[in-house]
Amino acid sequence: MFFDDVATRPVITRAVREGRIRRLAPKIYTADLASPPEEIAIANRWPILARALPGALIADRSAAEDGRVISGRLFVASDLPRKSLRLPGLEVRVRPGRPLEAPVPDLPWADGLRMSSPARTLLDNLAESRSRAGRASRTLSLAELEDWLARKSLAWGAERIERLRRDTLALVEAIGTTHHSAAVERLFDQVSGRMPPRPQAGPLLVALTQGRAWDERRVAMFDCAASDAARLDSRLVPDWLPPPDTPSELPFYESYFSNYIEGTEFTIDEARHIVETQQPPASRPADGHDILGTYRCVSDPVGRSTVSDDPEDLMGFLIERHLAIMGGRPDQQPGCWKTEANRVGAYDFVAPELVEGTLRKGLARLSDIGAGIGRALFVMFVVSEVHPFRDGNGRVARVMMNAELSAVGAARIVIPSVYRDEYVSGLRRASLSDGDLSVLVRVMAHAWRWTAAMPWTDRAAVEGRLEATNALLDPITAQQSGLRLELP
Repeated sequence: MFFDDVATRPVITRAVREGRIRRLAPKIYTADLASPPEEIAIANRWPILARALPGALIADRSAAEDGRVISGRLFVASDLPRKSLRLPGLEVRVRPGRPLEAPVPDLPWADGLRMSSPARTLLDNLAESRSRAGRASRTLSLAELEDWLARKSLAWGAERIERLRRDTLALVEAIGTTHHSAAVERLFDQVSGRMPPRPQAGPLLVALTQGRAWDERRVAMFDCAASDAARLDSRLVPDWLPPPDTPSELPFYESYFSNYIEGTEFTIDEARHIVETQQPPASRPADGHDILGTYRCVSDPVGRSTVSDDPEDLMGFLIERHLAIMGGRPDQQPGCWKTEANRVGAYDFVAPELVEGTLRKGLARLSDIGAGIGRALFVMFVVSEVHPFRDGNGRVARVMMNAELSAVGAARIVIPSVYRDEYVSGLRRASLSDGDLSVLVRVMAHAWRWTAAMPWTDRAAVEGRLEATNALLDPITAQQSGLRLELP
């Protein structure tokens, strides 16, 4: 995107006529001939706005939405005599106003623009405005403002929220809007729990006061993932794969490999001895209990296939299965939601106080997904992304996944040792792409085909196929040797 002062008018006119550039709006051009004009305009809104309204303030609803374009609109304040700026796919609505330097300064923004401070954002959005033609109103509704403040409370904590309250009241005094003082105090009293929310309060505020708040970024991620899971490409993953006639060896290897992924490593002979004797080794009792607990969970023909569309039921199954798997580690609080934040590397999972609400919101989307592989991958992703327990999250996520497959009489999915890195990478890609499951689906489809093709009815046959398909290799050794998981 560029403006008309980069060249003389005849040069620009000739470039447009020859199809080398195109006009977006008066005095604004682009050399991008492929992207839709509205995408280009919205992506370049800050330099365009800075050119038309230097030093303008992102205000009202747009400040509350961190500058995102809502319903094709952006709301700003400026002392320059202009009421609107129209671009492809975007209308900039302008009201009188200027950035403040005291008592609460507005914030610097891109291209010399300013963004309303949180205190000013709250105060400005208390003003009433109307929605026209179904488009977003200039200011938030009261319920939207309540939820905006609830989100700040979840992200910031009590100390910073109290500072925001003081800043907002100081701003009320400074700009002479004392008629808003009572409304400001009421909002903060509701968020802090000093006052119950009003009957029509925002849903996030209500959930916050009831201890059922959720992680909004994860909920948006789950919405995207649910859409992917509901329309899986049959060229990438089959609709259904048959289970083995007699899965005698499957529960053992499902338990063995599920624990291997999480770092609980035994030889196959050691793990089989634990299962057959129902006794963990004295030297590693907790690790042995992991093998036993997982085996008992996946070998129960009824419990391992129990599913529901009700999020409350599903959370109950999740707790029961976690308790069964992790029962040998009382220090990890089996069956209890985590009380401390957990992370892998630099990636943080859902905060402890948002676990139930986020699970409830995510699992509610299962009813939109047809039974089978799509639901299975979605529920596994939700549990993995929330990471609701101190430990054992991966194991219980895979049990929840396989319950969905067993419920429709399909083959379960086992992730063998050699495939651990592909599995972890698939989950990471889904997390970092805000719920895009495409990579994870390809990864899991290969593991599903491998599992369905294995001869689980015969121990000797299984052992032979495990070796032939490279399933038992350490993933690092396999990568160095150029080997991968082969289909039987």
